[in-house]
Amino acid sequence: MGIVAVVLIIGIGIFVAFRSSAQASCGAASYTPTVIAFGDSLVAGYGAPQGSDFVTKLSEKIGTPITNYGRNGDTSAQGLARARALSDRPDIVIILLGGNDALQKVSTVDTKANLSALVELFQSFQSKRIHIVLVGVMGGFPSDPYASMFKDLAKEHGVTYVPNALSGLFGNSDLMFDQVHPNAAGYEKLAERLVPVLNSECKAVASEK
Repeated sequence: MGIVAVVLIIGIGIFVAFRSSAQASCGAASYTPTVIAFGDSLVAGYGAPQGSDFVTKLSEKIGTPITNYGRNGDTSAQGLARARALSDRPDIVIILLGGNDALQKVSTVDTKANLSALVELFQSFQSKRIHIVLVGVMGGFPSDPYASMFKDLAKEHGVTYVPNALSGLFGNSDLMFDQVHPNAAGYEKLAERLVPVLNSECKAVASEK
């Protein structure tokens, strides 16, 4: 076998190994975690056809079912009240709330208190650690009072934080259904941003089992 052929085979092997590692997903983990997405219309998928919401797209990309607990119009207070009635005890929770608080001019103090209570409620669901992904949204423009609020929340509770997940979507008519909600293409972008985050959380959950 010539040197060129040997180099080619080694190169292919490295590429395949790298590709396999890069595509490692929740569905390929030794333990399949239970995952829920909890929030408002952005979780529910308002503005896109059924099946084109970011939760469905994210579930497909990571190879793991995600239960959608999105409800149009929910503020952080309404979300907190609804979460208290949940019977699910998931391994991973994606929280995306706050946009309606901004629209209804709820104070950042109240919004932070509600979101903090929500995180603590989910953390109380499991005797072992529950993994929470806190997804941030903008609370205003051009200044954003939510940026520091979400960052502080994540730090205080030791949860994973995805800042301003809709960054780059607002104002782009190709990605937005209206001024607030993405369209199918926009939700696809949001799902893509969360894929590495969820895969990392799934790996962490599997290592704890």
